[in-house]
Amino acid sequence: MKYFYCDSCFLISFYQNGNLESLSKFKDHFFVSKTQIECELIKPLDLATAVKKSITVIEKDRDEIINKAKEICDLYETLSFFDCLCMAYSSLDNYCLLTDDKALIKKCALHNIETITSKDVLIKQIV
Repeated sequence: MKYFYCDSCFLISFYQNGNLESLSKFKDHFFVSKTQIECELIKPLDLATAVKKSITVIEKDRDEIINKAKEICDLYETLSFFDCLCMAYSSLDNYCLLTDDKALIKKCALHNIETITSKDVLIKQIV
């Protein structure tokens, strides 16, 4: 099984469709940064709690990740820092990025970062 980094768009979509808990069976294969949880996944109130129960949280972003995210942000001003953080993790740690964000998918393709959407996850029955 691959390792996946989950962006907020994917997590929100999975949460809203009632599929988030299905990731918990493979918790050690799905990751998100604590930074994203604390800054992007704060509404609804139980979303952050559901994410923490379902996937592995990276407690502290390494300096190398932060620097790579800033480098990507400098290239693509239209991407949020959190999108760049997702790309940095996927690039440096060789994660497949789970996202439903079309703009992010296009940028990832330019950097040979593999992406999968929430629909693909369900169709391919990764979980």
